[in-house]
Amino acid sequence: MIKLFVSDLDGTLLNDMHMTDFFILETIQKVKENGFLFSSATGRSLHEHEVNRLQLNDVYRISMKGALIKDPEGKILYSQPIDMDFINEFLDMFYGLDCDYSSDGHTLSTILMDKKIEYFKVDGFKEIAGSSIRIRDFLMDYQFDQSKEDIKNKNIYKINCSITDKRIQEKLNCFINKNKDKIVNVPAEANHFELTSKEENKGKAVKILLRHLNLGKNEVMVFGDGGNDLEMLSMFPYSCAMENGCLLAQTKASRIIRSNKDYAVCKEMLKIIE
Repeated sequence: MIKLFVSDLDGTLLNDMHMTDFFILETIQKVKENGFLFSSATGRSLHEHEVNRLQLNDVYRISMKGALIKDPEGKILYSQPIDMDFINEFLDMFYGLDCDYSSDGHTLSTILMDKKIEYFKVDGFKEIAGSSIRIRDFLMDYQFDQSKEDIKNKNIYKINCSITDKRIQEKLNCFINKNKDKIVNVPAEANHFELTSKEENKGKAVKILLRHLNLGKNEVMVFGDGGNDLEMLSMFPYSCAMENGCLLAQTKASRIIRSNKDYAVCKEMLKIIE
């Protein structure tokens, strides 16, 4: 019997604006009221303001591709930051590059806020590029103009950057390959880099959460659509990939359901609890 639902966010649970809405939040509330548990499982950092925007404060939260797990009260259940030797070497080679360094509480950036705002005005949110409201909300979890020491003094769980310069791309790819025993890169799109600790993935995180909740693998249903969902979709017998997801995700899942545009995750959960 299913007792826990775990869902990826973008392209899976969230709507086309990458947000929750009334129907999504009402469904999660019904899940909880009927004695079931819910957890997000995302590559996002899910810092305080982002969690508040999504109104996912009172559920379990797997974030940064499984490197951090929190309970509904925000208590850390599991934490695996990136190897500090890697962070030190990365900063020595790429400090000043427009990278986001995600700690437990904030996203750290070495550049100034004005530079980041200019980037977002052009390309930050493709569905409504330049939206001052989206930019303001998104940047509330940032700390800018961070020094090497500022970053080294924090546990860093994920490094994000978007690189179009082919020379820098090649240099960064060589550095990642040299450290493939410590780090994995699973980007969401071309020219992006999303680095996390090699051993961490959403599937492993769900197994850790199941142990914490004293549940078995047949008591969870997982939902995903992309490359960082593959382990999660393949590890559990009740796994659903979105029809709008990538082909590889669909081959790993036990079932394919409709699109996030159709609220397929919500409708699947409602069928089970009803």
